Amino acid sequence: MSLETMLSSLNSRQRTAATMNNQHALVLAGAGSGKTKTIVARAAYLIAQGVPAHRIQILAFTRRSASEIVARVKSLLGSQASQLRASTFHTWCMGLIRRAPAAFGAKNFSVIDRDDQKQLFGVLRGKTKGKADNLPTAAQLCDIYSFARNTGQSLTQALKRNNPEYLVVKAEIAPILRAYEEKKQERHYLDYDDILDLVAQRMNDSPEVCRWVGKQYDHLLVDEMQDTNP
Repeated sequence: MSLETMLSSLNSRQRTAATMNNQHALVLAGAGSGKTKTIVARAAYLIAQGVPAHRIQILAFTRRSASEIVARVKSLLGSQASQLRASTFHTWCMGLIRRAPAAFGAKNFSVIDRDDQKQLFGVLRGKTKGKADNLPTAAQLCDIYSFARNTGQSLTQALKRNNPEYLVVKAEIAPILRAYEEKKQERHYLDYDDILDLVAQRMNDSPEVCRWVGKQYDHLLVDEMQDTNP
């Protein structure tokens, strides 16, 4: 399929979104309305209009989705789109940190994954005196901690929302979460939530860092923006 054929297959709203000249735009669309198809058309349109592919960054929620978008654009434009970049939010943020660790206050930090988190929470949970059998599992502690961070809620709010049965041991859970934060600082660890938070906060607080990031791209295209956390 050529780009022209794809653009002609879009409905009028999709085509407007794919070919707009706005510097900033938020496109509201419901489930099954062709959001990803429109992102693909938008990226292809920009490249066809002369925007270098490497100056476009696409952000998606899964690696599979990111790969699919790039593959579909390449199927339209071939080698012209060979340097198009798409990634998950975590991968993109980690790439920024690795390129400029000092700018993000993350020199000499190591990234830990969920298995590492569970192991650390398991150790801290085991040190709780008396009520360990009544506490959430290490995996549940990971989820409680991550949900509270990503939604900006307190421990009480997070438990009421997802794990009300553990409100009775909130006083035992809270020090475990604090100890987890302390261990991360002590060992220079960054978990996946830290990666997002660190980049968001630094870009919000530092015009210099924000400019540095902005200079690397002409366009940021975000798929499924409605699912982004604060």
